[in-house]
Amino acid sequence: MFKDFLELYLKPKQGWEKLAEKEFTIRELYLKIVVFFALIPAVSHFIGFVVFRDIYVSAVKKFLEMAENDPEQPARTVAYMKALMEELTDGDIREEFLIMLITYGFELLKPLVITVIIYFLAPAFGGIKDPAKAFTVAVFSLVPSWITGLFYVVNSPLSMFMVFLGMFYTFYLIFLGAEKVLKIPSEGSKNFQFIILVIILYLVISGVIGQVETLIVYRILNV
Repeated sequence: MFKDFLELYLKPKQGWEKLAEKEFTIRELYLKIVVFFALIPAVSHFIGFVVFRDIYVSAVKKFLEMAENDPEQPARTVAYMKALMEELTDGDIREEFLIMLITYGFELLKPLVITVIIYFLAPAFGGIKDPAKAFTVAVFSLVPSWITGLFYVVNSPLSMFMVFLGMFYTFYLIFLGAEKVLKIPSEGSKNFQFIILVIILYLVISGVIGQVETLIVYRILNV
């Protein structure tokens, strides 16, 4: 499978063509790829909170200072950041470990969310309706996003930029995989329309899931 990784990320079109010929099970991909790579952003957050705590404290302080002069800043966001500041200054590693586990759990959900979206959208654009193929596209495409999660170790503009690039490449891989694996025809820009809808739905659903994750973490911070 390591060879599949190299070819896919160095030569995406050729990599997808070869992966399209292979049959992976959802269980196989989950155990061999998802459970490992989904750990990266979760562990990176944990290391950032523990080892590079001062950098995170500085960033949160700047946010709270700006929030004081911005009455339109959502009260819930400000309350969350204050709770995070208290946790960071207290240095309770148990809470940080719980946050890592929660982050990991939500990262494990990502391939399922994308799989459901492309599974139901693919037939509408002339593609196949195959859960294993949809999961294959979702998992292999998400790997770059999980890898760029390494940058969560240090909270900085560069970190956010790299995370954005990882997500951008993920959607690019889904775009290519839609044609090669899901058999969505490129004629009439169907594959382009498909990826635009995938992005919109993913962002909407991720926003809802992100709110739930934030609420859970907030309650942990206020225990």
